Amino acid sequence: MIKFFRHFRQRFISEGKTKKYLLYAIGEIILVVIGILIALKINNWNQELANKKEEQTIIKNLNLEFKKNIISIQKYIKHHETILADTRVLMDLVGKPEDVLNRFNLDSLLAQSINYWSYKPSQSVVLDVISSGKLNLISSDSLRLQFFEWSSNLEKNEENYNTLDEINQSIVLTYLTKHASLKNIDSYGILEWNKKSKLNHSNYDMFQDIEFENVMDNQAWDLKNYILSLEELEKTMDRIITETNREL
Repeated sequence: MIKFFRHFRQRFISEGKTKKYLLYAIGEIILVVIGILIALKINNWNQELANKKEEQTIIKNLNLEFKKNIISIQKYIKHHETILADTRVLMDLVGKPEDVLNRFNLDSLLAQSINYWSYKPSQSVVLDVISSGKLNLISSDSLRLQFFEWSSNLEKNEENYNTLDEINQSIVLTYLTKHASLKNIDSYGILEWNKKSKLNHSNYDMFQDIEFENVMDNQAWDLKNYILSLEELEKTMDRIITETNREL
């Protein structure tokens, strides 16, 4: 097409037909501009298709990651609810006579009451999306908002666990070290001692101590907060799964 206009341009110039030359020159410019605009449009269209394809891949991977996470967090919630239930049993036994205490495996209950787990969800896809700036490829505003909420809730959950762990290390274990047999307790933990302590020890005095009751109450309070933060994370996961299912 450009060669076609060049032929006429040379012809009009040689014939001195300047006006007609200008018209054809303008037409040539218009066609070039239209060609550029079409090329840009096609390029933008191709880029949009590529972005949409990548968005679908990201959403699919996020969906799979959070489906795995929600299964794992449900196990964590159930585990810590069991711990809280055992802690409640211990609290109910405070002040009971020795014959009642002897009906329970107190060392096993104590071992279970301090068996906390720190929740670490899989975040490989989430972190890659955020660090690479690909979060902007997700067109759903509500889905992007859920990721900000996820980060916030995850941070709160870590803070609650750290508080629980600090209470466990500085208060609970400190008290148990002085008033209980850690070997007897650890026989139900990861050490799995085959034999209990050879020293003559009874848990009776500990269950008559107001300090023990306060220690366990404090632990139960922080444990409940940790469970609540896990449940908030679970709700956020469920919303993300729902949103990603909708976008797929």
